Amino acid sequence: MTAVDIAKQLICYDTSGPPTKEQPCAEWIRDFLEELGIETELQIVEKDRANVIGKIGTGTKPGLVLSGHIDVVLAGDPDHWKISEPFNPIVKDGKLYGRGACDMKGPDASILQAVKELAKKKFKRQLNLVFTAGEDTTGWYVKKVIEEKKITPKDAQYGIVAEPSLMKVIPIHKGSGSAQVKITGKAAHSSTPELGINAIYKAEDFLREIRKLQSELNKTKHPLLGSTTIQCTIINGGFKSNIIPDQVTLNFSNRLIPEHKDPETSKKWFEDIIQRMKKNDEKFQAEIIRHSAKQPLEVPLDSDIVKILIEIVKTKPEGAPYYTEAVDYTKAGIPTVICGPGSIDQAHTPDEYISLQQLDEGVRVFKDTIKRICL
Repeated sequence: MTAVDIAKQLICYDTSGPPTKEQPCAEWIRDFLEELGIETELQIVEKDRANVIGKIGTGTKPGLVLSGHIDVVLAGDPDHWKISEPFNPIVKDGKLYGRGACDMKGPDASILQAVKELAKKKFKRQLNLVFTAGEDTTGWYVKKVIEEKKITPKDAQYGIVAEPSLMKVIPIHKGSGSAQVKITGKAAHSSTPELGINAIYKAEDFLREIRKLQSELNKTKHPLLGSTTIQCTIINGGFKSNIIPDQVTLNFSNRLIPEHKDPETSKKWFEDIIQRMKKNDEKFQAEIIRHSAKQPLEVPLDSDIVKILIEIVKTKPEGAPYYTEAVDYTKAGIPTVICGPGSIDQAHTPDEYISLQQLDEGVRVFKDTIKRICL
């Protein structure tokens, strides 16, 4: 069985969602690892949902954790899939197609193949394998691995999350934030709009201010990450075509550079806009319903894991705009970077694919890294 064969097996399990059922796929990975003689645990995190944790060289010095997620986003309209069915993978023209081929069952397969080829070696440091539920769907169950101390600094000095990066080393990425703002107006019959306050129009005014804020944020750039971004991604408002809408909710997705990682920083941006608009428009009413900000990934460029990977892949470190589980491991005391096969440009797309060359490169890099740290 090769990395391609393993990836095909994983893709055949529909782990899309929500609702999401990763457990059958997790059980397949558990069985695969146990057949290699690896100490393995199936961590049930919710009904039909599970993580897998494997350990080689248990009780030796702390070594490395290789981690990936086994859930995938929904496949969407099947008519948009022209080359393969989402969960019936095929290989064509040097590429493996199927939902999760790139994000990230292909990278998971590269980890498993690398481990398969080294499993009989004598490990001087512990190798840890983690495959999690809920990264792309709901749950973020890597937190269960950390909270229940399945992997600690006593197990691993360093970590790699194998998200698709074309095997480039990513020691830093943006923080992830969100906000929901409710704009309140006044309902009236649409034939007498002067008697109401159109919440949609007020929301339009608010979004203009957000775009002005973005222009200001664009002036502050991180050398590897660029600028913080704020994007309105969902609008809900109105309930009948002949009624002036009295309420609109706006959902925002924020991607934060380290300079803006303090949750109070991004929250204040929204608060300031609301206060300024209230001052200038007595009919404007808005409130922040919820707000969150998760810290960016920041592993020092002179960290040993960064230097080891740079020597192996022979590229300069880069930054990424997305958010990953690497933050959770790093916060737990295990400096963790991103390095995995495939391009993030293919993630979440119809006819998602990963090149066979990238799968093989993933196996090579993971093997070399395991040898350098654990053997």
